[in-house]
Amino acid sequence: MGAITLALLAFAIPRPGSSAAPIGEDVPAVLAPADGGTAKPSRIMSTNLCTDLLLLMLVPRERIASVTFLAHDAVEVIMPGADRGVAINHGTAEEVVAQQPDLILASVWSTPVMRQLAARTGAPLVEIDSAESFADIRRVTRQLGLLVGEADRAEALIADMDRKLAALAASAPTHPRRVVVWEGDGLLPGPGTLTDEIIHAAGAENIAGQFPTARHSAYSIEELLAARPDAILRGESRFDPPSLRDAAGDHRLIRSAFHGRRVTFPAAFYACGLPQAADAAQQLRAEIARVPAGQATW
Repeated sequence: MGAITLALLAFAIPRPGSSAAPIGEDVPAVLAPADGGTAKPSRIMSTNLCTDLLLLMLVPRERIASVTFLAHDAVEVIMPGADRGVAINHGTAEEVVAQQPDLILASVWSTPVMRQLAARTGAPLVEIDSAESFADIRRVTRQLGLLVGEADRAEALIADMDRKLAALAASAPTHPRRVVVWEGDGLLPGPGTLTDEIIHAAGAENIAGQFPTARHSAYSIEELLAARPDAILRGESRFDPPSLRDAAGDHRLIRSAFHGRRVTFPAAFYACGLPQAADAAQQLRAEIARVPAGQATW
């Protein structure tokens, strides 16, 4: 790692007692050798599910040292087979030593131990922001593309997302359907969440928007019935075990009152800010179009 430029090391590696800086606009496009040539990181270790997915979209598998053990289930939903042959990690110090990465991608919640170990081993560690909007997705995708030396690939992903969003906007329904994400625990994702942005891109109205000061609000079953949305949206993952929340979301009152008005969506598309969020909006538009016309009655 002695060939890595001091500029990148100063940006990515925390001094003892400090934390790594989050990825910023001044991230170098590549890890530049001291001889002035150009080299891309070839042993990239991702320690966060969302960076796992974006990394798999941006670089060839042979340049990935490992992704987290959480990645596979989401990969199978979003891009089946993309992680085939890629090693996994659990974010441990032992794995950093064994895998000898030349770049570590982490989240802002990275443990101090991981940061300190990265500094001692000389592996640049960069904390990647989460994305809660399409603007965030563009920023993070572009910045990570620069960091791993795949700026063109990042721009292609962004352009594809923007084409889909433009097509959705051009064909937006005249009268948006009123919907809400309600999964049995009462929590409603509202303004400031990626879920809210996907709903609006799909051409629907998120009734949780009536709570402008909170990203997440709550509804009891009674409040949900009183709000009378046109449809209830519910995230679904085939990998999640049954839960009490699922049971509440399948309450007989909900089944009866919203018969034909319950829309499920693949939770993996909403969990991380990825360019595929535009695909999620397209899918949601199609599902909402199947909801019976008129207001729910009971």
